[in-house]
Amino acid sequence: MAEALIPRRRIITEKDNLIGIVAWKISKSKFYPEGIKYSFTFVYKNKRTIAFDNFNNEGHHRHYENKKEPCKFISLEDTLNKFFNLVEEYEKTLGD
Repeated sequence: MAEALIPRRRIITEKDNLIGIVAWKISKSKFYPEGIKYSFTFVYKNKRTIAFDNFNNEGHHRHYENKKEPCKFISLEDTLNKFFNLVEEYEKTLGD
């Protein structure tokens, strides 16, 4: 059974958008060499707008609007910080 490193949480931002975060410690494998599986997601107007994850055997990657690109994994904390910084920047563009 996977151990929760970050228990599943849902957060409503000050601009009423949704953030979902979760991370588990899992067995190391070809697709999960760090032994970590995670998903950090920002939803704007009912659409996933920003996400960092390593699901579906695709390695570490991020989603930004309609684009998906690989991203370098340093640590779970670093990835979570990148995610929250990007969400903060994005929400600043929305105005009030």
